[in-house]
Amino acid sequence: MRKTSRTIRRLGRAAARPLAGMGFSGPVGDMLTWDIKDRDGLVTVVVDGELDIHSAPGLGEALTPAAEAGRRLILDVAGLRFCDCAGLSLFLRTQERVRAAGGSLHLAAPTASMRRLITVARMSDVLLVTASVADTIAMLDPGGSAGPPRSLPRRDDRDDRHDRKVI
Repeated sequence: MRKTSRTIRRLGRAAARPLAGMGFSGPVGDMLTWDIKDRDGLVTVVVDGELDIHSAPGLGEALTPAAEAGRRLILDVAGLRFCDCAGLSLFLRTQERVRAAGGSLHLAAPTASMRRLITVARMSDVLLVTASVADTIAMLDPGGSAGPPRSLPRRDDRDDRHDRKVI
């Protein structure tokens, strides 16, 4: 019986740090980051990490102000190492919001796995996908009148959140 209780205690310690011995130094939840820049209504969001059921709500909250304002949103998804159906659902909801407000959503530079997800889910005709951010900007702003990027204003001043968010 003693051996069993020691084993349980060891498992309990390991469960508190599930990926400690696997090369992860930070908390498991810190896997998605984004940076939002606004150039006169053309909002570029650089997304890096893993977009899943745990991280999608935070990114969705960050995209809401630009989507509801009817901005032209470019999501640079080249840095996504993982995206599941929660991420795909987020893209579709955001696209619906931004279109209802008169804007557009573009996914730029998707990885091979992301392109496969979009194809398998039969969303190729629904989501606007481009090869790069530069291609999207050229398509949306052929005259180059957007000017230099500036940070998107915060939605509220309740806390010290920055435009760069880590989940």
